[in-house]
Amino acid sequence: MPHFSDGIITLQPTTSGVVYRFKVEAHSSVDANDKWLPYNATITDVDVYAYDDDGVDVTDQIVISATVATNIVTITLKYPTTAGAGRYSLEMRYTLNDESKDEIDFGRVEAKSVRR
Repeated sequence: MPHFSDGIITLQPTTSGVVYRFKVEAHSSVDANDKWLPYNATITDVDVYAYDDDGVDVTDQIVISATVATNIVTITLKYPTTAGAGRYSLEMRYTLNDESKDEIDFGRVEAKSVRR
């Protein structure tokens, strides 16, 4: 079973199809700078990519899917059986309702066996 603590997503060898949701909020007013997105912005499209520590794209091995609804990004992940144990990072590239594009680097991912 995967777990999420200290900002790290841990995928174990038996991890397959685990869903994580991230709420990406817009500023509370035109003058505010209190959230991630511009005021009244909504995410209309999202793609999530995974990279190993050397910067090699391993998206197909970790990311099953990525969708967005009401600024909530839902990502489904799996253990990278080919790339195996290691540290990975996720990059979310999104399009806003005004068709501008941006990205967020987030979620250190560790693929390893965890004994409890």
